[in-house]
Amino acid sequence: MSMSSSVHTSEPRDERVGALGTAAKVRLAAFSIVAVAIIALNVVMTPRPVLLAFFLSWGGEFGIHQVHDMAISALLWAGLIVPLALVLYHPSERVNTVLAPVLAVSAVAVFAYLADSFLFTGFLTSAVLAVVALALHPAGRSLFRFDRVGRVDRRAAAVFAVGAVPLLAYAALEVSKQLTLADEHAALVHYGAMGITAFLVVLLGGLAVLRERDWRIAAWVSGLLAASLGVVSLVFPTIESSLGFLGGGLAVLWAVAVVASVEYGRRSDDREDSRGESVVDAV
Repeated sequence: MSMSSSVHTSEPRDERVGALGTAAKVRLAAFSIVAVAIIALNVVMTPRPVLLAFFLSWGGEFGIHQVHDMAISALLWAGLIVPLALVLYHPSERVNTVLAPVLAVSAVAVFAYLADSFLFTGFLTSAVLAVVALALHPAGRSLFRFDRVGRVDRRAAAVFAVGAVPLLAYAALEVSKQLTLADEHAALVHYGAMGITAFLVVLLGGLAVLRERDWRIAAWVSGLLAASLGVVSLVFPTIESSLGFLGGGLAVLWAVAVVASVEYGRRSDDREDSRGESVVDAV
């Protein structure tokens, strides 16, 4: 007799839309509309040079804002636009993926308000839509259920911890600048965005290591954000908020290491689970 269900369980995939009840269909449609609206609003609201800065602006066109604008461009794509687009595919499973966009736009709106920034209205609109999207998320209350992994991979956890401490220190430094300085960077919420980027790297990296569900996108978004900040810092080591040449290089190495270690650890667990199922099925 097969006893595999008692050994290995997985999150059910989304049902086909046609199989959903009316209320679930309406909720899914409303969530999708709000998610697309957030993407569209940020694409339209962001000046085109900043939106595309990470891809097209390696020549130093932004002066003192070079690191900020390129890192913000990376944050918009890797932390908001792409994750929200991915959430639209099997959204009930994207319990980690939806967090980066919601936290990013909400925190930026708070920083813009505190800085009395002219950007506040646009950020507030995005933040309100993000909260609505969170409330409409098809996963419902299970979105906040942690679902810790059965066995934490020690190698992945160690690699993550090595980078988490300095990244949190960097995030705290940038947020303190945002809250205490009154310069042009603060008015544009640049310091706050840099702090948010570093915090999201740590948050999503931690979820990728410790949470059972939706770990892969969390790992890759964490790695991409860390790598983008590192590469920009390598190229522009002396500009405001840069990690410097050494710090940038270490950030890139850490990004590669954390994604690789999480992928390796999770795949090893899957192989062990598969072997365990085979043994039980044979009984």
